[in-house]
Amino acid sequence: MSNASTTQTNPAAQTKTKAETKQDFRRGLRAIWRHLSSWRREINWLIALGIISAIANGSVPYVTGRFFDALIHLSQHQVLTNPWTGWPLWVLFLVLWLLVQVVANNVDWIRDRMRRRVDSGVQFKVQTDGFVHMLRLPLTYHKNTHTNGDLQKISMASWRISAIIGLMSNMAPQLLSVLIGITLAASINLSLSGILALGVIVYLALLVKILMPIAAIDSQAHRSWNESWDDAAASVQQVESVKQAAAEKYETDKVRESLLGKTLGLWMKLEKHWSNISFFQQFVVMLTQLTIFIISVRLIATGAITVGELVALNGYALMFFGPFVSIGYNWQNIQNGITAAAAVDKIFQEPEEVYQPVEAVAPSSFRGQVIFDHVSFRYAPHQPIVLHDLNITVEPGQVVALVGESGVGKSTAISLISGYHFPSEGTVRIDGYDTRTLDLHELRRHIAVVPQEVALFNNSIKANIRYGSFEASDEAVARVAQEAHIDEFVQAMPEKYDTLVGERGIKLSVGQKQRVAIARAMLREPAILILDEPTSALDAHTEQIVTTAMEKLMHGRTTFIIAHRLSTVRQADMILVFDKGHIAESGKHQELINKPDGIYRRLYEYQVGLH
Repeated sequence: MSNASTTQTNPAAQTKTKAETKQDFRRGLRAIWRHLSSWRREINWLIALGIISAIANGSVPYVTGRFFDALIHLSQHQVLTNPWTGWPLWVLFLVLWLLVQVVANNVDWIRDRMRRRVDSGVQFKVQTDGFVHMLRLPLTYHKNTHTNGDLQKISMASWRISAIIGLMSNMAPQLLSVLIGITLAASINLSLSGILALGVIVYLALLVKILMPIAAIDSQAHRSWNESWDDAAASVQQVESVKQAAAEKYETDKVRESLLGKTLGLWMKLEKHWSNISFFQQFVVMLTQLTIFIISVRLIATGAITVGELVALNGYALMFFGPFVSIGYNWQNIQNGITAAAAVDKIFQEPEEVYQPVEAVAPSSFRGQVIFDHVSFRYAPHQPIVLHDLNITVEPGQVVALVGESGVGKSTAISLISGYHFPSEGTVRIDGYDTRTLDLHELRRHIAVVPQEVALFNNSIKANIRYGSFEASDEAVARVAQEAHIDEFVQAMPEKYDTLVGERGIKLSVGQKQRVAIARAMLREPAILILDEPTSALDAHTEQIVTTAMEKLMHGRTTFIIAHRLSTVRQADMILVFDKGHIAESGKHQELINKPDGIYRRLYEYQVGLH
C-alpha cells in the first residue's frame, strides 16, 4: 500500500483532524497535571532546586571567560589581583568557577534523584490506577471495548508521561539559565548577545512552523499503530481458533498489511520530517556561531571585547540553543506523551460502578428470595427494549430454569440479579431489598456463578478454588474438592493441588474446569446460585460426575439455571420460557409439555428428534 493511498484525506477530514488534535493536546496536558497531583511537594522542591541550578549553570560561561582573560594577562607577565582579597584574579575566578561547579553539580545530582523518584512514581501509579480503574468499570464497558487495547494504552501512557516529566524537569532549569545567560551576555557585548537572541528567535519560529504539520501526521500514525496492534494482539490471543481454522496465512497477511503497509508508511513519512528538523537544527546553530566568530574577529582586534569574553559568548551560544535543540529533538516524545495521556484519560473518565449507593443496605446474610416486579430493561436510553414487563417471584431454595433460543433475554435477566445492570422500569428485589439500594460487594458475595465457559487464573488449583473466599482454610478447600469430585484427577498430577492450571485454565479439560468452578461456588456457600448451561460441552460420563456435584451445590439454595439442553431442567420448580424479551410460558416440565402449541414443547420435541 503506497503512502499516497494511505494519507490522502479530504479537506473536511483534515479540519476535523486538526480540531481533534488540539482537543487531545489540551486533554493530555490536563491529564498529565492530574497525574502529578500526588507529587506536588516534590515538584515544588524541583522548582526551587531548578532555580539554584539555573543561576549556577548560567554563571559558568561568564566565570570561565573571566578566568581565561586572567590567564592571558598572566601569560603576558601581568598579575592582576582582587583589591578586596588580594588574590590573583586567575585564582579568584578559578575558586569561583570551582564553587559554582560544585553547587551546580550537587544541586543537579539532588534534582536528578528526586526527578527519578517522581518519574518512577508517576509511571507505576498510572499503571496501578489504570488496572484498578479497569477492575472497577462495569461489565457493560468491558463487553463493548477492546480490553487488551485499553491496557496497552495505559502501559504506553505510563512511561510516556514519565518521560515528559523527566524531560521537562531537566529543560526548565536550562530555559531559566538562558534568561540569566542573556543578561550576562548583554553585559559583555550588546550586539553579539543580540545576534545570539535573534538566532534563537529565528530558530524557534522556523521550528514551530515545521513542527505544526507533524502533529496531524503523528496523530494518524499512532492511531494506525494502536489499531494494528490491537488487531494483531487479538489474533495471537485467539491463536487456538486461528489454528483450528487454518487461518495463519490470513492473519499473517492482515498483520503485515496493517503494520508493514499502512502504519509503516505513515511512520516513515513522520521520520522523514524529523530527519529534516535534525539537519535544520544543526545548520542554524552553526550559522549563528559562524556569524559571532566573524564579527568577533574585528571586535577583538579593536579591543571591544577580550578573548575570554568571546569564550563566554561562545559558551552562551551553546547554552542558548541547547534547551531548544533538546525540545526539537524531543518534541516527538513530548507530543506522543501528551497524545498517550489524552487517549488514556478517556478511559479514566469512564464512570466506575457505584458499589455503595447513598445509604446503601448491606445485610449480613441473604435468604435468597428474588422478585422481578414489572421489570423492563434496555442497555441505553435510545436502544430497543431487551426485557418486557417481567414479573417473577422466586422463593428461597427454589430451582428456576430459564429456557429459550439465543438472544431472547435470559442472560440479561440473570445479570439484573447480581446488579450488573439495573431495570429501566420496575424493580428487582433480593429479600425485599431493591438492588439499586444494596451494597453490591455484599450482594455479589452471596451469589455464586458456574459459567458455561470457565476461565481460571494461571495459578494453582487450590488458589483457583479459594478465589473469592480467600480466608478459607485448607480443610474447607479439601472438603469442597472432594464434593466436586476434583480429588480423583488432582491426585494423578505431580504437584497435586499446587499444580498450575495455565492461562485461563488451558491445562485442564472442560469438565475439570467445571468441577473447579463448582468447588469454588461450594466454598462460597451462596444464598443464590446461577448455573449457565454448565454441562453443555461435556461427554456423558463427565456430565454425570458434574451433575452429581451440582446437585450437592444446589441443595437448599435458590438456583437459576440458564439452559438450552432441556433435559437438564426437568426437575426445576419453575421453568420460564423466554421469547423476544417476554416470558411467554411458565410452569413445570410436564405442564409445559402438555401445551399443544407451546414454545417449550416445540423446543423439547426438536431436541428429542420429533421434528
